[in-house]
Amino acid sequence: MNKAVFFDRDGVINENGACLNRKDKIVILPGVKEALGKIKALVPLLIVISNQPIIARGLSNEEEIKEINNCINEKIDNLIDWFYFCPHHPNADLNKYRVNCECRKPRAGMIFQAAKDYNIDLSNSWFVGDMISDIIAGKSAGCKTILLKSPDNNNLIEGDKSISLDVKPDFYAKEISEVVGYIERND
Repeated sequence: MNKAVFFDRDGVINENGACLNRKDKIVILPGVKEALGKIKALVPLLIVISNQPIIARGLSNEEEIKEINNCINEKIDNLIDWFYFCPHHPNADLNKYRVNCECRKPRAGMIFQAAKDYNIDLSNSWFVGDMISDIIAGKSAGCKTILLKSPDNNNLIEGDKSISLDVKPDFYAKEISEVVGYIERND
């Protein structure tokens, strides 16, 4: 079985804009390309797991998100092996995307699909995110988790205040370069 490192996209790889629906809005965060290159040398399978509610709100579509993902990957030397994204939102403006699905984080459906597609051993894999929903998804799938930001990061899950914030990541990192050292020490 393969090991993998899963990453959230917005706020981890690129700037977290309110509506990343055009390629010219993409800004890769400092140090990301270098850190991902080092991580890929340790764990060759890198996968993005991302909620994209702008599709459900009618501000973008699935093809545009695929193009944006491809553009992001080009900017980081194609280090990401695959991008999974959830187009749904429980309060979607577009009826076809108003779904209480298993793929939207904090649920782990996209992670389980990636594990099936790539024969991934989730217990020996990591999830790196900047939101509590990322950590919940990673832990639900059995991954080790890394929260980018400080220990007092209290990012609530949009629209769902019922989920416990008692979930703690395995590691806190202030920047993505710290993730490299954590994976090196715990691989």
